[in-house]
Amino acid sequence: MSPRPRDFTRGQYKYVSTPPGAPAADADLIRTVRDGLQASAMPYFGDLLNDEELRAVVAYVRSLGPRPVPAAPLPVPPRVPATAASLERGKALYGQSCAACHGADGRAQNRYDDQSGRQVAARDLTAPWTFRGGSEPAQIWLRLTTGMALSAMPSYADTLAPAERWDIVNYVLSLARVPPWESGGKLAGPGQDADPVRRGDYLAHAQMCSLCHTQIDPTGIYREQGYFLAGGMRVGAWPHPNFISRNLTSDQDTGLGAQSVEQVARTLRTGRRFDRVLDPFGMPWYFLYSLTEDDARAIGTYLKTMPPVSHFVPAPLEYGFAETLLGKLASPLPAALPLKLTYADGDFADAAVPSWPRDWPQRALKTAQWVVLALGLVVLAFAGPPIRRRLTTMLLALGVVLLALVAWLVVNLPQIVPAEQLAQAVTGSIPRPDTAKMPPHQAALVDRGQYLFTTSSCAFCHGNDGSGGNKISWKPFGTLYTRNISSDREAGIGAWSDAQVARAIRSGVSRHGRQLHWQGMTWDLLSNLDEEDVRAVIAYLRTLPPVSKAIPSTRPPASDDCDTYSFFLRGSSDPGCR
Repeated sequence: MSPRPRDFTRGQYKYVSTPPGAPAADADLIRTVRDGLQASAMPYFGDLLNDEELRAVVAYVRSLGPRPVPAAPLPVPPRVPATAASLERGKALYGQSCAACHGADGRAQNRYDDQSGRQVAARDLTAPWTFRGGSEPAQIWLRLTTGMALSAMPSYADTLAPAERWDIVNYVLSLARVPPWESGGKLAGPGQDADPVRRGDYLAHAQMCSLCHTQIDPTGIYREQGYFLAGGMRVGAWPHPNFISRNLTSDQDTGLGAQSVEQVARTLRTGRRFDRVLDPFGMPWYFLYSLTEDDARAIGTYLKTMPPVSHFVPAPLEYGFAETLLGKLASPLPAALPLKLTYADGDFADAAVPSWPRDWPQRALKTAQWVVLALGLVVLAFAGPPIRRRLTTMLLALGVVLLALVAWLVVNLPQIVPAEQLAQAVTGSIPRPDTAKMPPHQAALVDRGQYLFTTSSCAFCHGNDGSGGNKISWKPFGTLYTRNISSDREAGIGAWSDAQVARAIRSGVSRHGRQLHWQGMTWDLLSNLDEEDVRAVIAYLRTLPPVSKAIPSTRPPASDDCDTYSFFLRGSSDPGCR
């Protein structure tokens, strides 16, 4: 999550109304808990907690850190009228005080390290809907006055007069562009950034990349320190191989350092690497096929800039030919759909390239299986009477060739299906609303939402129609079922407000206050979505046809849950690992 949640033990808060360096007022913390922080993962609880409960939460939060006497809020003087003269003064003061971080046009979004050592981008001042502490003039004046603790945003209380700070406020508000959800607005967030590194950074954090390419611990928490996108997670997809997620960092020997941006982008969209075709159950490239070439290249460009991590990922561990053939014949063809996908916690890669292949026993067993099959054919060919041996051998050879061809096709399904055809087969039924009669800004928003619904994890988990129902079982959290997010008012989210949907997407809090487990609903990744993209997803979800499909309730952990995180693609909806 970027930025990371506040460390309560330090007792320092960004969005306050008290003098610089003074403790936050209770009213500041109550406001944050009640209203949330705009366009961030910090949700609002005003519809779930009453005033007494809000005060109780704030009292408990304060108990976790230093307990100084709260300071009195600063008085906010009357706003200076936003006249041409004020805007001119504000522009000059902005150039002296703010442009270094925010840029002359307010959109530079330069990055800096906060006091926790993590990079944070300066706010896009043309998008006031992203101002965490609110875009009301008084709140912007307070940010200039109080600064923001633990960040690079300083206080100007000692260097600028109150009226001068109002001049800057007036100028900053004059920079605001029309929101993309209003007439005349257009999408211009980080997903449209012309800089491929910044756009790729945004997409890589908000897409499904981290789900597999960053390891998790036994409770599902990401092992980000030193392992972000470095791979090492084991993915099981019987009768397909056991996969180890790849190292996506820029390391030359074990990562993507030796591949070009174009090669990385091609792999993302088509699963075609320079050395093999990626099994779509190990890497769901059939959804990423819908990525635009610019977005795929942007992700590849960003990955090439990541610090290298030496983390050698072994090749997929395949089952023998016979087991694979029988397993796929027993699965729904032509995709040979697995019953479930499993995602194991821990590290299944090596710190460096090993001197001897770790899977040599499996390779030896596979070779031995071929030897046994070959010997069996020889015995069969020469076991009959001498007179019929030649005819038997000829017929057997022809039959073996035909059977081998069919078996090869089955064993290599679905990788041998052309990328475009496989992607169309999987995503072709995702609803595509008719936007021709919509206003241009609304059509663009819905189209963007459909794009994100397809290329993020929405369709993967909730189904192409949003009806949900896929089972997830794991002992740390029990049995979950992906929810119905169609527009049905009873079974889906048709009765939810846009704000409630946004809260569930980026904060994991449902309409009724139920916490969504972070490995059941990927709100931790989706918290990185920009406000424009969150609203785009919601605009698209509103167009999904209603599906009256009731979803089973979550069941707490039980002894029959899966030992390894398991996402079921088919089978029973009964709770547990079956």
